[in-house]
Amino acid sequence: MYRGDSLILFLLSIFIIGWLLYRFRHWLLAPPKGKSAIDPDPEVPATAAVELLEFSGYEVLTGKRRIPIQIQVNDREMLESRLFIDHFAAEEDKLYVVKVARDRKPLDWTGSGLRDQLLVYQLLYPEAEGILYVDPRQRSIEKIRFDVPAEESRTS
Repeated sequence: MYRGDSLILFLLSIFIIGWLLYRFRHWLLAPPKGKSAIDPDPEVPATAAVELLEFSGYEVLTGKRRIPIQIQVNDREMLESRLFIDHFAAEEDKLYVVKVARDRKPLDWTGSGLRDQLLVYQLLYPEAEGILYVDPRQRSIEKIRFDVPAEESRTS
């Protein structure tokens, strides 16, 4: 062996071990594939939105879900609210939160409008691939994804 070969082998070994440790940590922290925290409903009521989703290749897992929220203000006043999710749907092992368009509450198609109206669902269900906004009247499905940077890459 030549004189510099040992150094190259040592550096290559360090690189491979570092890469393996990185991949192991990534695998360890990744959510399990194919497993969902959402329990499917045995039967989902047929609506125009459900039919459109199924026609487009999505499997509708649930009907409307109501998520109760308790809000405490200044450690004394307890308020109650709720959040509604119209459906959960899946496509190729990817989970989606489904919101159906409503005439009385139109979606603001700007960055801040989408954030204000839909980001809460992505934060509540981080295992979801995104949000499907279904408009049965227009026969359209919009797939919306939020990419929130990791905490260490955020700036003040």
